[in-house]
Order: sequence, then C-alpha cells, then structure tokens
Amino acid sequence: RYINGLEGSGGSASLAQCVAGNTSVWDDTLDALIIGVNQVSFSGWKPEECIAIGNELLSWKKEGLCESEGSEDGKYIWALRLKATLDRARRLTEEYSEALLSVFPENVKVLGNALGIPENSVRTYTEAEIRAGVIFQVSKLCTVLLKAVRVVIGSSGWDVLVPGVAHGALIQVERIIPGSLPSSIKGPVVLLVNKADGDEEVKAAGDNIVGVILLQELPHLSHLGVRARQEQVVFVTCEDDEKIADMRLLEGKHVR
Repeated sequence: RYINGLEGSGGSASLAQCVAGNTSVWDDTLDALIIGVNQVSFSGWKPEECIAIGNELLSWKKEGLCESEGSEDGKYIWALRLKATLDRARRLTEEYSEALLSVFPENVKVLGNALGIPENSVRTYTEAEIRAGVIFQVSKLCTVLLKAVRVVIGSSGWDVLVPGVAHGALIQVERIIPGSLPSSIKGPVVLLVNKADGDEEVKAAGDNIVGVILLQELPHLSHLGVRARQEQVVFVTCEDDEKIADMRLLEGKHVR
C-alpha cells in the first residue's frame, strides 16, 4: 500500500524535486526500506548484511543535507552516499533471488510433474515465491529510490537488471507478447520494448531474443526481471529521452 501511495504521489520524480531544499520528504520512504530490510534479516537471510544496510540508511537519514562538503555540493554528496547503500540493498535482493533460482526450479519441476501440477504453475513457482515475500517490496523501494537518486546526481538513465553482452538485430515492439516479433526474423534479436507490466515472459515474442531494452523502469524482482535472469537474457531499462531517440534510429541494424 505504501509503495502504491508513493507512486501515486509522483514517486521518484517527486522525491528528486523535493531534495533541493531538504531530505525530510525522503524520511518515510527510507523508513519503509529500513523496516523491509529488518524483516529480511528476521527471516535469516544474511542478517549481518541486513543490519549493516539498515544502519547505513539510518545514518544518511539522520545526517541530512549540508550546503557543501569541501568543494562539493552537499546534496550531491548525500545522494552519492545513499546510492551506494541502495545499490548494496539491491544486491541483497538479487542474491536472494539467485539463491532461490539455484535451488527451486529443478526440484519444483520434478515434484510438480510427479503430482500432476499444471505446467504453468510449476514454471512460475519460484518467481511467485520471490514476489510473495518482503524481499520483493524491498526491491521495489530500491527501484524508486535509485531512480530518484540518479536524477539528483545527474547520472545516466540506464538501469541494468541482467548484465552481459548481446549481439543482434535491434527490433522495436510495443510489448513482449506472442506475435510481436515477425516470424521472418530468424537471427538473434535485441528487443527495444516500449511498455511492460512486469508479468510478461521474456521470450514470449521468440526464442531468438538475446537482449531486451525496456523504455521504462522495472523492479528487478518482477516476474519479467526474474525470468530474464533465469534465462540469461541481457536486460536493461532506459528512460533518457535523448538516448532513446538515438536507439530508435538504429532499428533494424545489428547492435551490440
């Protein structure tokens, strides 16, 4: 509910605008993240790391903004420090996801087949388990906060969900759905996707997809993000209008 309310009130854009005067408007969001990380600690997943992340977040929250630190803008320094901790929190959620993906899929498949469970339920069980827990909410909060921080420090609009290198023809589609990719394209494809709900299958448009560039933000532990990681499809998001315009000019060409 809190995340829905935050997004309804402007989300990351609202946070980025309000940081100019003070960081108090960030307090509720940071408190929510601290509570989430503490809950992850209570589950037994890397408790020492969770405690360290929680303490860092408390420190940046209490410290607030200074006009300057040395020759640097205080707002910029505060945002850089917070970004380092948010990156650390995001890695925590991704390591949790990877741990489940290394254990569950094969075992679930064997057990599901033995019990006659529908194939779709077996295939999506691990992602559902990830998304049902507080770790997914922590991931979503990290996504919102990191986007706001990138605006504050003026960094690029890229966010990497699944790192790697991909080569293929750049094809633009509205969504990742069956039939969106022409059947005549047989070679490796890098999709330039306008929209996604997060519930799509990463290779729904074709088995020859080797990379995805999504033109909106997406939680790292969304179904789409988890499936991309599971299938080792390079996946990034981009929200920089200039970079998006440049990429559209490359449609149909081989990209890397």
